[in-house]
Amino acid sequence: MQYGFYARVAAVVGDGFLARDITFQNSAGPSKHQAVALRVGSDLSAFYRCGMIAYQDTLYVHTLRQFYVSCYIAGSVDFIFGNAAAVFQNCDIHARRPNPSQKNMVTAQGRDDPNQNTGIVIQKCRIGATQDLLEVKDSSGRI
Repeated sequence: MQYGFYARVAAVVGDGFLARDITFQNSAGPSKHQAVALRVGSDLSAFYRCGMIAYQDTLYVHTLRQFYVSCYIAGSVDFIFGNAAAVFQNCDIHARRPNPSQKNMVTAQGRDDPNQNTGIVIQKCRIGATQDLLEVKDSSGRI
C-alpha cells in the first residue's frame, strides 16, 4: 500500500541515521487531515529521547529497520504507521483528541505481503492520553 501525505516536517533517508533529544512537530491541527511530523526510510536508524508530535499520521515508519528508545509520540489517528520493521522501547505513546467523527488508533501497519519481515513492536512502553483527550467524556461520564 502506498501512502501519500499532505505535509511533513522532516524526512530521513540516509542509512544509519541517529537522532537524540530533538522534537519533530507538525502544528497542523486535527482538522487538517494528514499531519506527518517525521517520515523515516533510513535503514538502521535510531532515535533516543526524541519527540514526534502531530495529529493524524504523526510518525511514518516508511521502510527498513528502525529503533526508538525513550521517545515521546503523540497523535490522534493511525499516528504510528507504515511498513518498516520498527521497535519502540520504553517510549511514552499518547493519544490526542481527534475530530468528532474520528476514533483514536495508535498504529496502522502497511504490510501488504504476509511474507515481509516488517512490523511495529511496542515493548515496555507506556500508552496513555494527552490532557485534551482525558477531558472528553461520553454521555455516561466515562472517559
